[in-house]
Formats: sequence, C-alpha cells, structure tokens
Amino acid sequence: GRAIVRHPDVFLFDEPLSNLDAELRVHMRVEIAKLHKTLKTTVIYVTHDQVEAMTLADRIVILNNGRIEQEGPPLHLYQHPENRFVAGFLGQPKMNFVPVVADGANLRLGAGGPVLLTRPVAAGQAVELGIRPDAISLAGGGIPARIVLVERLGGSSLLHTKVEGLDTLLTVELPGTYEAATGTQVHLAIDPARAHVFASTGQTL
Repeated sequence: GRAIVRHPDVFLFDEPLSNLDAELRVHMRVEIAKLHKTLKTTVIYVTHDQVEAMTLADRIVILNNGRIEQEGPPLHLYQHPENRFVAGFLGQPKMNFVPVVADGANLRLGAGGPVLLTRPVAAGQAVELGIRPDAISLAGGGIPARIVLVERLGGSSLLHTKVEGLDTLLTVELPGTYEAATGTQVHLAIDPARAHVFASTGQTL
C-alpha cells in the first residue's frame, strides 16, 4: 500500500506468494492480476512457480543460472520452447522426455510403432522426444503400452504408462471420467503437430 500511493513507474514483486497455502495463493494471484489491470503500472514479478508466471505475465523471461533461456508471451513459450529447459519448466503435468534415435521423418519409441514428425531429423541421430501429456490420446493401432499407475484428479486423470523398450514412463492426461485400471493394456497416439524434438545439446530442432 505504501508503494502504491507513491505512484512508482515500476513495481517489483519477489516471490510474494511463496509462503501462502494453496487456496490463499490462488486468491492472491487473482487480486494481484486485478491490481495490475487497475494501476496499469509495469510489474517485474520474480517467481519459481510456473503457474504464477503463466497466469500473471504478459511476457515471461526464463532464467537458468543467470542466463536468459527464452523470453516472450506465455503461450508462445509454452507452445514453442527453444530448448529442453524451457519445455520442462512450463506445463503441469510436466512434459514427457524420451531418448530416441531418429529415422528421417519417424521416431520409434522402444518396441512401439513410429511417431511421425512434421519436420525430418537426420537418420541415426540421437535425439530426445518431448511430448506433453495432453498431446497423447488412446487409439486403436497406436503404440502398445501398459498402465502402471492412475492418478485421479477429479477433472482429469493421469495415466502413467509403460512402453516396452523404454526406461521412462509416459504420462497421459485424459478426462477424469475415463475408467482405467492398473495393468490394463492400451494403445497410445501422439499428435505429431505437438511433438518437440531436442538435440543432445538441449536445443529444439
């Protein structure tokens, strides 16, 4: 309040919600957004919470060890991350990362079928596939997998699935009404338009 009456050119918020409980954080996030729209003053908001960053910012600057990894509008960073660090920071649940070997326009996940790409990658190149849980659906004839664990969150359910030949589990986000039991065999379909491919350096290809 004391800062507001001085009519500053810039407000600096440094982790203002970090010590609040979950319900109060949501409430205060809305209040800060309303205050920003009312005052129309530039705000520099420092946070490690990607939800706060996505919901409050007009532009996000993502820092890693003091280095700017990427900056831009929230949805642009979410949809077009320039590297693995940015892709892993934004999004809840987290993006799936799977080491694979490219075969031109295809990537093969373990013993499963190929994943088509919208842009070719040099055959034999070791890369990492990044795919968000909501970009994976269940479809007949897709990549065979087995459900290892189901997390029911109410509005959505997270299926943690095992694909033969992969060391990591693939997380799939489905509507909360989906009924599935541990051990069920399913087939996964990956949206090629939302598949991200990262080089060994971590940069997006």
